[in-house]
Amino acid sequence: MAKKSSKRASKPLAADEPAKPLDKPAGYGQRAGLAKSAATETQPVKPSAKPTPAEKPLTPTTTRSVRVSFVLLDLGANQVSLSGDFNGWSPSATPMRRDSIGNWEATIDLAPGRYQYKFVVDGEWIPDPLAREHAWNHHGTLNSVLEVRA
Repeated sequence: MAKKSSKRASKPLAADEPAKPLDKPAGYGQRAGLAKSAATETQPVKPSAKPTPAEKPLTPTTTRSVRVSFVLLDLGANQVSLSGDFNGWSPSATPMRRDSIGNWEATIDLAPGRYQYKFVVDGEWIPDPLAREHAWNHHGTLNSVLEVRA
């Protein structure tokens, strides 16, 4: 049986001649419906010369902090700290100091918003007895609620 040869196979590629990619039909190897979104997501986004107001990012400089003082009168306490959602409910992150008349005080900066907190008095978690508002927590006890306004 004679071997068939083709001109293409018999012509070797030159070393300095780049290989040409095979032409594939559009969408080859991609699932329908995903090709457009995948191509859109991988395209780099060029920044416009001047962003429109809707494109401007919000900056944290527009939010002002407010100094808030927390006070607890407990003459028999040895150690008091402030714990809340503003410090990850850490019982030691915000220790309070006793003033000359026996009040425990802590002053912190908070952004405007609603916060829940408690005092930790000698290891016992207690709500603020002077708070105007309280909320039940997932432990079945009360948290004190504070609303900070700018």
